[in-house]
Amino acid sequence: MSIWNKILVCLILVASLAMWYLGMRALATHRAWRDAEKKLQTQLAQLEAERKTIREGDGTRMGLRQLKVELAKYVMQRGRVWYNCHPMQMAANKAPDGSDFVQISLSFDTLGLGGIPDVQQLPVDSQLYLFDERPVADGGRYLGKFRVAAVAPRQGDQAAQVVLESVSMLTPRELQIIQRAVQGAQASETGFTAAELLPSDDHEIFAGIPREELEKMLPPSVVEEYVKDGKPTDPNNPQSPPFERKLRDYEWAISYLHYRRATMIDAIASANTDLQALKFSRADADREIQAREAEIAQLKQDRDRAVAERDAVTEQLRLVDECLARVAARRDALIQENRQVALEIARLQAKAIELIDQRTRAMAQTATP
Repeated sequence: MSIWNKILVCLILVASLAMWYLGMRALATHRAWRDAEKKLQTQLAQLEAERKTIREGDGTRMGLRQLKVELAKYVMQRGRVWYNCHPMQMAANKAPDGSDFVQISLSFDTLGLGGIPDVQQLPVDSQLYLFDERPVADGGRYLGKFRVAAVAPRQGDQAAQVVLESVSMLTPRELQIIQRAVQGAQASETGFTAAELLPSDDHEIFAGIPREELEKMLPPSVVEEYVKDGKPTDPNNPQSPPFERKLRDYEWAISYLHYRRATMIDAIASANTDLQALKFSRADADREIQAREAEIAQLKQDRDRAVAERDAVTEQLRLVDECLARVAARRDALIQENRQVALEIARLQAKAIELIDQRTRAMAQTATP
């Protein structure tokens, strides 16, 4: 065998080794792609099953179709809602009865149909509920029930303008809250949410909200029942029946609170009227007391003068009694002296009579011959 044949055989052998290596690499590549295909087919089947489950549901959870139906129910129950309504200006006024009410001018970006500016979807005298869209920590809250006083429909690119007027009588605190909400919305470029219906209570609304957030949104007296809602009644027994808080009718509760507030305001007004009457009566009583006290002071002066006069009379009576006693003693002495003198005079008269009789008899005897 010539050298060239040997070189050719070696080249063929090297080429065979290269082809064997490339064939093995191709086989490994095909095997890897087949494994990848199988995995992708499995994943695709799983995704298809998941897509079907997401769309149709699986009995344990609702699918998109059921969720759309439920969402439609919630939307129908919720009524129409307008978000990001910007407050333009606010005016506080006084009602004829002296109570405070406000007028707020809002711009509605989504009110009216595009291209038909004359369509008015929000009739005058309809009622809306306003909410401040800011976070609760920044002052966001329910602002109250309002009446649509005027509507300026959308004109081209200009948003519709709606003037809202508060329905219920506002307290100074509520008026201050609305003023702060308007100022905060204008400063932070946030807006208000206007709803045709007041949102209804639901167990899912506050589910999963931490206690700290609930304490910012709710009164302290009800935070615990919202925290325990849907959780086992016995924390140590996960199988215990879940606690279910009582749902609230917010519209009825707010109306009842307004009724109670009006009743209390009337009671306070009546109490203030009674208080004023009592103050007038007390003033009259104080004047009467002052008059009686002046009269008592005058009577005391009269009494002191009478006591002084009585004491003077008593002293004078004592002196008169002493004088009378002396006079009576002198009188008795004089009477005794007079008696003695009378006895002495009687004795002397008897003696004189006896002497006269003796002289008469003597003279008679002398004259007789």
